[in-house]
Amino acid sequence: MPGEYYHIYSRTMFNSPEFKDSKQASRLEQAFLISNSTKSSQIYQFLRNNPDATIQDAVKILNSGKKLVDILCYVIMPDHYHLLMREIKENGITNFIRSSNTSIAKYINIKNNRRGPLFESRFKSKHINSNAYLKHLSLYIHLNPLDFLINKEWRNHKLPNWSEAKNKLLNYRCSSLEYFLNSNSKNPILSGVKIITGQFDDEKEYENFLHDWSEENLGEIKDLCID
Repeated sequence: MPGEYYHIYSRTMFNSPEFKDSKQASRLEQAFLISNSTKSSQIYQFLRNNPDATIQDAVKILNSGKKLVDILCYVIMPDHYHLLMREIKENGITNFIRSSNTSIAKYINIKNNRRGPLFESRFKSKHINSNAYLKHLSLYIHLNPLDFLINKEWRNHKLPNWSEAKNKLLNYRCSSLEYFLNSNSKNPILSGVKIITGQFDDEKEYENFLHDWSEENLGEIKDLCID
């Protein structure tokens, strides 16, 4: 529903770690960018017909259309991805996910000489019904890579070395976290981020929000999970 917030989750078939390949993960990020427009079909056609075109050429067409959704934060894991989104247009989320998933599936199938669907048949969606849930979901999404970068003990508020964890998270490129911790960074995929960041005095306060959660019982992580 337009104006409402949702946690979106999509997993690959048989948990295949397709996005462990950094090029494929980057291509999914590109799909997120291009698919978020009423002109996305024209953009993909333009790119097919003009193999030498750049992403900057595509963005010019993208900006002539209207956004389908606001992407507040995201992470791409080896076999799935999470998005925190606000729907702008009716059926915007469904159209955005369909376009993104179709685009990356075609790319990976051609690149790896494979056939068949890439993702499970239906993405999962959970409505966000409170501001507290919204804030903590951004935390859950941004800390998610710790599952394999360190271990899953962060989910139990047992993260002994925040400095190490932070460095690993910031070196993990397929995430929106850098934008939240560095106001000078750029990420054209994101919009509406101030809905979250505006609730913190600065980047350091948001970092403390992540750090404190990893050590204190501020809520059950299972309440945020849809995987």
